[in-house]
Amino acid sequence: MGCSGAKQPQGQPGLNVQDAQSVRSTIEAKIVLLGDSGVGKSSLALRFCQGRFNPYHEVTIGAAFLQQIVRLRDGGQLKLHVWDTGGQERFRAMTHLYYRDAAGAVIVYDCTDAHSQASVDYWVQELQNKGPARCCMAVAANKSDVESKAVDPKQMKAMCEEKGLLFVGDLRVFIAW
Repeated sequence: MGCSGAKQPQGQPGLNVQDAQSVRSTIEAKIVLLGDSGVGKSSLALRFCQGRFNPYHEVTIGAAFLQQIVRLRDGGQLKLHVWDTGGQERFRAMTHLYYRDAAGAVIVYDCTDAHSQASVDYWVQELQNKGPARCCMAVAANKSDVESKAVDPKQMKAMCEEKGLLFVGDLRVFIAW
């Protein structure tokens, strides 16, 4: 759990270090977004990878693939392959195909929907049972810009600490980063 796979990228599933002799190497990593339908995985991916927000919700069928290059302090770069998975119940049987060889997973929940918080445990168990052994897991609270909250962020943060997961709270995909 946690991010044990992030310490030594060479030879890890989901990570590919190119031109390791150079200080300006490119590290490639597969990141998968998991969570119930409607929690904002697609909006999060679109905002992160393309810097935009689409107010019209379209259901993701299967998975969508995006990329983002992050410049590192040492002059190198991190090329993230972001897999946005469909969260509907009918797609759950094939979701494990998308997180195979992932270096990291972000489990997204809607902080205005208590049911999506309860599903976080399901996704953690899925990754532990069917995912890569050394996959960095993070839990992200989305829609924190909406006033009515059904989920206590302190409770979710405590649960993440107990399970050794990273907690990313207060995501507002609608508002520019």
